[in-house]
Amino acid sequence: MCGIAGILSLDSHDSGKYRSALSRMLDSMKHRGPDHRDTKEFSGPNGARLFLGHQRLSIIDLSERGHQPMGNESGSIWISTNSEIYNFRDLRDQLKSRFNFNSQSDTEVLLKSYEHWGVDCLEKLRGMFAFSIWDSRRQSLFLARDRLGIKPLYYYQANGIFMFASEFRALLASGLIQAEVDPYGIFQYLSFGRLGAGASMVDGIKELPPAHFLTFDSQTGEINLKEYWRPFSNASPFEEAPIDQIREKIEESVRLRLISDVPIGSFLSGGIDSSVVTANMARFHSQPVKSLSVEFAEEEYDESEHSSLIARQIGSDHRRVKVSEADLLNALPAALSAMDQPSIDGINTYIISKAAREEGLTVVMSGLGGDELFAGYDSFRVLPRLEKWNRYLEKTPKWIANSLARLLSSSDRDVKLAHLLQQRKNGCHSYFLFRALFCESDLGDLFIDKKIFKKLLNKQLDNTFNLINKIKELDPENQVSYLELSQYMGNMLLRDADAMSMAHSLEIRVPLIDHELVELMFQVPGKKKLSPGSPKPLLINASGGKLPRSLTQRKKMGFTFPFEKWMRNELRSEIEEVLLSPLNGFEERISSQAVQKTWQRYLDGKTSWSRPWSLYVLKKWWDLNISSAYS
Repeated sequence: MCGIAGILSLDSHDSGKYRSALSRMLDSMKHRGPDHRDTKEFSGPNGARLFLGHQRLSIIDLSERGHQPMGNESGSIWISTNSEIYNFRDLRDQLKSRFNFNSQSDTEVLLKSYEHWGVDCLEKLRGMFAFSIWDSRRQSLFLARDRLGIKPLYYYQANGIFMFASEFRALLASGLIQAEVDPYGIFQYLSFGRLGAGASMVDGIKELPPAHFLTFDSQTGEINLKEYWRPFSNASPFEEAPIDQIREKIEESVRLRLISDVPIGSFLSGGIDSSVVTANMARFHSQPVKSLSVEFAEEEYDESEHSSLIARQIGSDHRRVKVSEADLLNALPAALSAMDQPSIDGINTYIISKAAREEGLTVVMSGLGGDELFAGYDSFRVLPRLEKWNRYLEKTPKWIANSLARLLSSSDRDVKLAHLLQQRKNGCHSYFLFRALFCESDLGDLFIDKKIFKKLLNKQLDNTFNLINKIKELDPENQVSYLELSQYMGNMLLRDADAMSMAHSLEIRVPLIDHELVELMFQVPGKKKLSPGSPKPLLINASGGKLPRSLTQRKKMGFTFPFEKWMRNELRSEIEEVLLSPLNGFEERISSQAVQKTWQRYLDGKTSWSRPWSLYVLKKWWDLNISSAYS
């Protein structure tokens, strides 16, 4: 994995300024690619000039021949990519009659795939990627991102320049952007603990959405953005779940992701997903798999015994990483500094990624995506029922709904239920209420400018209406699967996994969201993914009896730190000081009184830790990345 960056100026009279800006962008991403760095410059016929850079983390073909930016033989096409193309050997076989290859890298195969197939090369790629290609023949820049959004890519256009980078903060580091906060970014973060696809915290900076490509014409300055894949677009539903096909696809996905010229291991939490992945790794790997899990003194959060059980069964070289409240407090400054955009999750990934690097690993496998694809969350059972209730609630007179809502308590669960009764769902589907952090009423209290808040609320409703309309033909369970994949996993878990692992120059691979497996699972009727009393029955059946019953039948546990307890003890003074201290530009937008109220409600046991934690993270992130613009 790597860090990519570029600046295309339509009228570059000051090349020195842009070279310096690109250098700052790459400096800010050294952690993504500590093994090599290079830059190239290209001129267009109309005075346009491209400054292209790359920070390399060497994974496949560690030689100089794999360095980037990489050009084709004629020098007409150049690539800077952050990618792993797992089927590159098959693609190379298809291309070798037309091209000479100078390396053993997947980057060269990707470059020549574009040279041969053009934009249609995206249909042939199996992997994770975010890449840029400069095509001098067309005088255009081509950016693309993988189907599920595993690898990030941000861009910015204004005042005759177009910039892109693997990290949001790299664009800020260029010094060419005025960091004016986008209120919709704040709204989305406080609503769900993360930002939505395409959005960012700074006005003008955009995220290239998953499964999209972008072309920028250096002669006209025009951007063309296009979606190239949907997981259910060509689905022909099965009547029954094809267990053998699912098993074969999982095995193939894991086997492909074992391709590496550096040490590879596994995150083994003790849950079903990571156990399936690690067990398959053990089958195909030539040496015992090195696996890691986190261990807590707080038993209700600790899964280390379960991870040790599966590690013994498959014969992995297992390490349990003990994490205490003091460990978290010591790691917190560095972990928050690694956060590209604010998120209420990810600190756990930072700590275990650090441990993986200390164990000598450069690549690890993760079971991420198993819950979203194989119906492991409560949402798969709860939300179809809620949507049925909605049809009745829509016909219920408002005075009755309001009267019932007033009878409820102020607990987090009852607040959500009251919003459901009143049809205030943080979006156009009950899913957005299910995943809500702050509901509409609390959001309104946090925003000082109520007119802006109302506009943001309407924008959110419009965006979610368009999203739900896109999946209306799916059955209820597959609707939930798509929403969990795109909204929760894509917008939070994958972003956090990338930022927190790459902070340690560690690559995370996620075989359970191989796009061919995802397409297959959307052909399975949603109800076939559920079974009374058995979590993720299709994934368990596809494992072929390799998992012990004590693992497959136990209650699901999330990979969560004991924040509920720790924030009342050693973490309290740190969080309290941040929440109650003024911050440049912050109090102009977010009510300090509402922030204090949220903290007090947590101390009184009336709301969960996640709400004050989200405000703490937002203020820390703001102080690190935004405050200087308001000083």
